[in-house]
Amino acid sequence: MDKTTQNMLALLQISLSGKKPEITPLSYQEWEAVYWLSRKHGVVTMINDAIEMLPPDQQPQGDIALSWTLSAERTRYHFNHQAQVLQRIDSKAQAEGLPYVVLKGMSLARLYPRPDSRACGDIDICFPHNYERGNALLGNPDATVDGKHAEMVIDGVNVENHLHLLDLHYKSQRRAEEYVWQTLETVPADHSLSPQANVVYLLMHTVCHLTAKFKLPLRNIIDWGIFLRSNRDVLDPQACHRVMQHIGMDGAFNLLTYLAGEIIDTDLSLFINGRLRQDDVDRMRELIVSKGYLDPVPKGLPWHKRIAARLHRRRQRRWLYRYLPSTSVERMRNLIRQAVSSNPVSVD
Repeated sequence: MDKTTQNMLALLQISLSGKKPEITPLSYQEWEAVYWLSRKHGVVTMINDAIEMLPPDQQPQGDIALSWTLSAERTRYHFNHQAQVLQRIDSKAQAEGLPYVVLKGMSLARLYPRPDSRACGDIDICFPHNYERGNALLGNPDATVDGKHAEMVIDGVNVENHLHLLDLHYKSQRRAEEYVWQTLETVPADHSLSPQANVVYLLMHTVCHLTAKFKLPLRNIIDWGIFLRSNRDVLDPQACHRVMQHIGMDGAFNLLTYLAGEIIDTDLSLFINGRLRQDDVDRMRELIVSKGYLDPVPKGLPWHKRIAARLHRRRQRRWLYRYLPSTSVERMRNLIRQAVSSNPVSVD
């Protein structure tokens, strides 16, 4: 792990833990490097929170300080505008007696020390068993589902109304979705998934970034750690492991929980059951904090070359498939289906 990444993680831990800042003073060039890396990972505003906790003589100076302040203010403005749109949706849903659940970023932001520091790209929402009515309430009754949700724009804010919570390519994803839906017979008063459902949904959503988007964003791992830290007195670790074993995600649960605790500087060991492979810990950490993405197969290749390229990538990343929501048969079926498609979208 390079020095810039170490500095960024040290500042994140100050921001997320509220602990007394202990960091070696950084030069202008070091601050600049941290700024651009934190922008890449979508955590500029969280780092800005840590900077405000530092003694004045340790804070960045000059134009880089201005860039940080402007980026943070832009994130907060966008978040507060999203919150206003969500409040309008809530008013309409209450008036129509239509239960709904807020998913992912906007739901998790309330768990952060400062909610508006958690940048959110859009609003993810679900109207359990009332997808069509939800579209109508959101102002687009004729919206068509794109994979798992319908997309629309409300006052400049992207809103996704979920018909499905997860991609359903693999058995483990289908089992996870079924488990979460079972908990939505009664929608909680705070319009979020129950902790017992969210522990399944958030893990599967995080792992699906690896299978479908070729990346594992640092922000998602922080979400996972913040969620577990906030609910460790509510969640039963043994019950968590039983459901993770049922959906085939126990290994990913252990590995990502360990790394999330390390990144946010919180002891989450009560959730870890069994020994971790140190080489896999090191590889996943590098993927999250340094690279953050997996290179996709180049577009435009003939179908037989796409298959060859995917098989080559699989050999290079054999370790990763221990933690993905698929069997070897499912992966091969999807590999062939995507390779021969005229417009492939990888679910590898």
